[in-house]
Amino acid sequence: MTKRWGTLGLVVSAALFGCTSDSSGAPGCQFVSSSRSGGLCQLTLDCGGGPSAWVGLSCGDDSCGCVVNDRTGDRFPVTGACGQTDEALTAVFGSHCRAAPDAGAAAVDAARDVPAAQATCVRSGAVDLLFEIDNSNSMRANQAALARAFPALLDGLTNPPAGAAAVTSLHVGVISSDLGTPGSQVPSCANSEVGDDGLLNPIRYGQAIRSHQPWTTLPTGTRPSRCRAEDRNQYPSFLAFDAGSATARDDFTCNALLSIGGCGLEQQLEAAYRALVSHDPRERTGNADPNAGFVRDDAVLAIVMLTDEEDGSVRDCRNAETGVACTDALSVFDFNSTTWASPDLNLRGYLYAPGSTQDPTWPLDRYVDPARPARGFTSLKPGRPANVVFAAIAGVPLELPVTAAGAIDWTALLGAMPDGSDGYVGSSAEGPVSMRQRNMDPSCSTRVVPACRREGTSPTTSCDTTVQYAALPSRRIAEVARRFAVTYGTGTISSVCRNDYTAAVGGIAALIGTRLCAP
Repeated sequence: MTKRWGTLGLVVSAALFGCTSDSSGAPGCQFVSSSRSGGLCQLTLDCGGGPSAWVGLSCGDDSCGCVVNDRTGDRFPVTGACGQTDEALTAVFGSHCRAAPDAGAAAVDAARDVPAAQATCVRSGAVDLLFEIDNSNSMRANQAALARAFPALLDGLTNPPAGAAAVTSLHVGVISSDLGTPGSQVPSCANSEVGDDGLLNPIRYGQAIRSHQPWTTLPTGTRPSRCRAEDRNQYPSFLAFDAGSATARDDFTCNALLSIGGCGLEQQLEAAYRALVSHDPRERTGNADPNAGFVRDDAVLAIVMLTDEEDGSVRDCRNAETGVACTDALSVFDFNSTTWASPDLNLRGYLYAPGSTQDPTWPLDRYVDPARPARGFTSLKPGRPANVVFAAIAGVPLELPVTAAGAIDWTALLGAMPDGSDGYVGSSAEGPVSMRQRNMDPSCSTRVVPACRREGTSPTTSCDTTVQYAALPSRRIAEVARRFAVTYGTGTISSVCRNDYTAAVGGIAALIGTRLCAP
């Protein structure tokens, strides 16, 4: 009486966990508590007859994992603290456990093809790094700054401080923020139905960017000579580097310098979701998805966003999760709709109260749900959600509020109120800044108060970004970074208004390094 446990990759004896024939018809076993006992996990479960304790899993660290079977070998869907699925159950305890010597036969679950990797860190030295690049019309200088800083990122990954682990194999993928405006035609959104669809290397595979390829919108000489002129097929879907690649910086720039012309109603989080979850980017034999091969089981997955606006990932119920209720919000792209918070299409993404009927966005749980790690971005690392890193260079103040310990003070930044009305507000040397929701700029009728203004510029009341560049609050992206930071210790954010991103990418490299096993 054994059962294949997909997330743990084990075959475990059902009798060990005590859910016998007396409970075979029960809807599930309720998790009560867990503790360690002599190197094994002691799990207290209530399978219908009151709490009972069972001992039987050996873990690689101080946390415990659990498995529950019925008498026929079928898993009970454990409820409560353990979550509702294999992946959520495993991830709550945060370890990749093995069966105790007397627990029955152990084997890799070939059907799920789950790797026997360490839960606490990645030993392979491999990192899969996804860049979501906002390619709307205000982003040209920011993309150039990221390209200039890429060597510092690469150096931080491959030449870390003494005692830290180095990246030896790196996948780098690029996607755009353009997912179109399904159902409506909007200026600057070239392909209304799907945009670039979260496809890696949109220069080659994107539909929207074909009408504004970088060599048509960038000044002559901007792209490195290594970029073959007007050759969208030069590069594959993603780049693969070994340590010490001499062409890494130029190859990255050829791929990541998307230039401008992309849809001005950016859907940054959903673009990453489309790339990593809707598409199948995993390295699997026979995987024919356009993004296939990018995500490796034995690698850290890092998501980095570069943007100067709020995430406007609009609910399109054609892409809803199975079993999750969805109310379509695509009319937010319709100029004539009176449903939304403003007649201005862009302000509809800023002036709603989160969670209200005027909020057109997907709930953030879609992207990272601390109670259910099998959802969203962490679903790519079943049982090991801490091996997903989320970072953004986005619309936040140049100087972030910090705690006494020097960490980002997320509550001071985003506020404690659900509507965001008590988020950060202040004044930088460049002028007034704010992270508050629905905080209209009194000097500019077409925007909210910026989150930051270009470092070193002079204060002005002008709305013209050619007079003073400003980025708008990226509240939703910052909230996703906070969830990763608080839940897994793998989230961070910095300001897109900096002139130099060297410090930002250095911090990202260091954060990725925490997920690699030290030598």
